[in-house]
Amino acid sequence: MKRNILLLFTFFACITVQGQTPVRLVDLRSEHLDRPIGLDNPVPRLSWRMEDGRQGAVQTSWRIVVDEDSLNVVNGCGRMWDSGKNDSRNQLVAYAGKKLQPFTRYYWKVICSDMEYKETASPVSYFETGMMGMQHWQGAWIGDGKDIHYGPAPYFRKEFKTGKKVKSARAYIAAAGLYELYINGEKIGDHCLAPLYTRFDRRNLYVAYDVTSQLQNGDNAIGVLLGNGWYNHQSKAVWDFDRAPWRNRPTFCLDLRITYTDGSVETIPTDLSWRTASGAITFNSIYTGEHYDARLEQKGWSTPEFDDSKWRGVAYRSVPSSNVTAQQVHPIRNVKIFPAVSFRKVDEKTYIYDFGQNMSGVTCIHVSGERGNGGQNQTWRTLTSKWPPRSLEH
Repeated sequence: MKRNILLLFTFFACITVQGQTPVRLVDLRSEHLDRPIGLDNPVPRLSWRMEDGRQGAVQTSWRIVVDEDSLNVVNGCGRMWDSGKNDSRNQLVAYAGKKLQPFTRYYWKVICSDMEYKETASPVSYFETGMMGMQHWQGAWIGDGKDIHYGPAPYFRKEFKTGKKVKSARAYIAAAGLYELYINGEKIGDHCLAPLYTRFDRRNLYVAYDVTSQLQNGDNAIGVLLGNGWYNHQSKAVWDFDRAPWRNRPTFCLDLRITYTDGSVETIPTDLSWRTASGAITFNSIYTGEHYDARLEQKGWSTPEFDDSKWRGVAYRSVPSSNVTAQQVHPIRNVKIFPAVSFRKVDEKTYIYDFGQNMSGVTCIHVSGERGNGGQNQTWRTLTSKWPPRSLEH
């Protein structure tokens, strides 16, 4: 009987050992972001997580290696920084190596010891630095020359050529107001309401994008659409944003930095060679929505084939603040679609769609009709017996 019990214990012990999940180092982050580009922090924080399902599991040491060559990191060599072995449970560590340079990709990994002091290496991750100082900007701040009361949103475009094979390309864009960036007719990134709000006369944010795949050999075009956001609040607001000391017509600055396979670098900056015009967005407010006139849409405005002979020149603008830094946070994005759970017809011109919950987002509708007809898309948090309440127009 004792022998049977011993065999049974051994059997389950073998199952437990064989079924153990190996120790893994996961969720490598730089400044809490996954493989970010455009970091400005000279001492970025590097973090990770140890996955170990054993009882009493704990990290007993860590070592970080950082290098410009990913193969060196794979082999455990860090010429930019080799932290050495640290007997610590820390999983958030500030970079402490050689001075980081702008526009450079750095690869890194971490090697940790578990509760049995066995080492495990993480996969290789990376972060890429951005401007790292206003002195590296080549573009000027530009606008359409209109005043704060002008309603239509400004569109901007610039054509350029690439005559060599592109290795990589990055677009760095700073804006006072909101922006949408386009290259060769394609919207860049999935950010919404970018950049984020700041005290615009004290700090402005820029965002970096990898646009390598959007460039083509030969003719190219960049397009930028600006919105008022919190910078030029044309609607009356309870917090008096319409009287903000920073208030002005939206403006932006952009550098498109292209690295070719021969090692040369070319920058396409914002300057007086850009063109501007108005379009289909005749009014926009972060409080009271957007007015859109499809008859004014300029199809293909951000493509190189577009005829911009009727567009006008841009105007230089002063820098909104002396502190332009990277937006090193998770952006606002559209992350989920909520279909309407019900709808009802009020009259021949009015339908109410119920999405079943409060949410922060935008509505998407498909309409058809004769040229010159119009309509309103209005949104409410709740419906009451005193319908319709105050509305938000889109």
